[in-house]
Amino acid sequence: MIAALAHAADTNERARRRVNHALDGPVMATLVTLVPELTGLPRDRALEIVLNDCSLLHRCFLAFRAERPRFRDLLMDRHHRPVDNDNTQLICGRTVNQVVSMIVRSAAKRHFHLRLERRGAWDGHSRSRLAPPSGQGWPAMLDWMTGQPPARREKPPADQLYDAIRQYLLHDWQVPIIPQYARMSPPEVRALGSRILDFHDAAEFAAYLNGGDDWQPAPASLPIEQPDVAAAERPSPPLAPPMPLPEPVVGTASLPSASLVPKQRASLGTILTADRGSLRMETIVPILVRQEIRDALGRPSPQELRDASRLLSRTGAVTIRQLVVDFGLPAEHMTVMLTAAALALPPPVFERLFGPHCEAALVTALVRRARSAGLGGDSPPAAFGAFIRNLFGRFGY
Repeated sequence: MIAALAHAADTNERARRRVNHALDGPVMATLVTLVPELTGLPRDRALEIVLNDCSLLHRCFLAFRAERPRFRDLLMDRHHRPVDNDNTQLICGRTVNQVVSMIVRSAAKRHFHLRLERRGAWDGHSRSRLAPPSGQGWPAMLDWMTGQPPARREKPPADQLYDAIRQYLLHDWQVPIIPQYARMSPPEVRALGSRILDFHDAAEFAAYLNGGDDWQPAPASLPIEQPDVAAAERPSPPLAPPMPLPEPVVGTASLPSASLVPKQRASLGTILTADRGSLRMETIVPILVRQEIRDALGRPSPQELRDASRLLSRTGAVTIRQLVVDFGLPAEHMTVMLTAAALALPPPVFERLFGPHCEAALVTALVRRARSAGLGGDSPPAAFGAFIRNLFGRFGY
């Protein structure tokens, strides 16, 4: 059995190398004649540049589909016969559809790393000899939240997202949607599942992500039927009892018709700024000044609230999406959770944990700890304030 597995791995590796050789050689040579943007690229780096640019890759796929006869000499089976079916194995050992999927996955993984692996100025490794002991401060909190030692922490956010969505990266029409996929979190991908393939347009998928359960797809146009005059004069039959709506068919080209998240959660359209990059403070400040919210925060002074508000405005979209979409929090609960953290933590620590360049894995760990403590969208806001104060207080904050 081990020998069979080794042989399969070797066969796959040889097929991968043949595909890469064809893409980097004759395929790119043909595409250069069809896509003007490729003309000035360095020949030895053209494929890498294309895979790192979703827009350029999309134009290459369009050129391939429109001018497929130009690639006829490359689309041969092992008997050197032309292949017209995208599911027929080519001489390289893969079908056209499999090669397309390989390319789309490679482009997505690169884009995820580009978007999600950016870091702030502080990398968390510079510590002086007078740093707090391992039971206090950021290192201890990090180990406790992730539940594992530093050497065994979770994969980087980009790899987690890629692992979650990999099985759904199949088609060349998905390439323009890759930047929108990068906005999702792994739990959000798993919740949507194969219905990701129902979205064939980047703008529609962006609208879905932006609006959450406030957004609904436009109804499809229906054919106009001519009225039956004779039938109109006949007596109407008794009404039949309503039929239950069928379950959505997985993998069709329709858009999800039902909300995939709890109804009580906040709407991303109202709590994210227009550029979808940070908190919309016009929504958050009116919540902060409500008496019950101030009570849930331990009745901070007006100056403390003002300082916390300035820090809240630095909250990143990754944090907001995880608290709202993955955790399903209403706006009040999210506000209490983040404000309690802003009141407890030094600004550099808050930004490291919740800011625009935060690590999504850490926010995921925080959500997991909150769920383990029995918190959810139906918990009182005061419970979130107490949870955050207790969490950060145990590490000296």
